[in-house]
Amino acid sequence: MKAAFLMCAGLLSGYIISSWIESFMHQYVSDALPKTVRFWQKYPRLFQPLINTHYSHHTIHHVRTFKANHVTQFRSEVERAKLSAELHQRGWHGQVILKGAFATRLAGSGALVFVSPLLLCLPFMLALLGWPGFWGALLTLMLPPFMSHFVHPYLHRPFVYGQKHAPRWLALFLASVYGRAMYRNHYMHHRYGGTSNFNLVLGADYWRRRIRQPRPKDWQEMALLGMPLPTRFEMPVHS
Repeated sequence: MKAAFLMCAGLLSGYIISSWIESFMHQYVSDALPKTVRFWQKYPRLFQPLINTHYSHHTIHHVRTFKANHVTQFRSEVERAKLSAELHQRGWHGQVILKGAFATRLAGSGALVFVSPLLLCLPFMLALLGWPGFWGALLTLMLPPFMSHFVHPYLHRPFVYGQKHAPRWLALFLASVYGRAMYRNHYMHHRYGGTSNFNLVLGADYWRRRIRQPRPKDWQEMALLGMPLPTRFEMPVHS
């Protein structure tokens, strides 16, 4: 009984920590303000991992791709080829971005940078909750990299695409209340320039007051792009 309680405590603690770290790091590293990035660039030996993370996520994923809309990564094969050529010239980091499908999923050293802040929490979980809490926390602390690698690519596709092409277990998750909320939250993150709605592991955006609720025009755009609307929400879609 005690072990089960400690494991549940680890699961809950790991979830809260992972959601908070994801939201915080997403805001202040992946989508950091230009003045912050300029400061990092003055000391590249010290801040290179942060510079690379911001470049792959914000510059490539937010600015250089998905220019047409939330579900269209490139407007043409010419645009894809041009960016691919630029990334090949960038060396090993460019290769990491290419392997991650232009930063839509984790790949190579990018995964290590993403996971390391979460792993730092595990010794504290072990000290506070013992081994049952450690294993529970490990499961939920790994949710951010899991979501970024396996779930995130489908959030940039219409909902029906994931239901047809994702593995069955993942399609069921995407169709859940939680999964559908992820679609909408991530759409809002991109629609407003990466300034809010940072979480894939939902929760901390609300606690940190970094959430932007959809307005009528956002619901209409989501419907046009095939994002899943709340089942209780009915809105006419105008072409």
